Amino acid sequence: MSNTKKTLAVAETSYIIRKGLVHVLSQLPIVSKVVEIKEFENINYQLDILKPDAIIINPMILGHTSKHDIKQQLKLDNETSIIALVYNMIDERFYRSYDAIIQINDSNVRIEETLTKALTKESQTASDQSELSDREKEILVSIVKGMSNKEIADHHNISIHTVITHRRNIARKLEIHSVSGLTIYAIINKFINIEDIKY
Repeated sequence: MSNTKKTLAVAETSYIIRKGLVHVLSQLPIVSKVVEIKEFENINYQLDILKPDAIIINPMILGHTSKHDIKQQLKLDNETSIIALVYNMIDERFYRSYDAIIQINDSNVRIEETLTKALTKESQTASDQSELSDREKEILVSIVKGMSNKEIADHHNISIHTVITHRRNIARKLEIHSVSGLTIYAIINKFINIEDIKY
């Protein structure tokens, strides 16, 4: 990481959480400027002007989307770190695609460590490896829909061996090894609607 201080954007609807986080972040030695994003109608315009080194965002604001979806929706370049601000009971594994995770009960020291790691891109390689490929997303949707390996193979015109390999890679990347866990992940990241799932 260069020695230059970083510009951060905080995108959060809760006034108290946003103000508290801005206060903590502005005290950190690696931070030069923290900007609050409270109006989300023109968030792309605000980010385009600001060009932050990192955006700390509550994924709920944009509907629990993955890091890749947020980058596309907000038109962010690959240099901008995306840090999930989490304060609900959902397992952290569902946010693995992000450059880092900050929870609202994290200490100042923990926030500083998390932010420093994200801004130095040490965690970038690991988080990018956990991103599912388009084919893996298709297989994930088929799994969540309750299809057997043979049905998935027939549907996608691939061998059962390839299906098993994809399933293994999905479980390894997401560190989720149950169908119920994969189902929650797929719903949260909007790969599938809950109505499309067989019970």
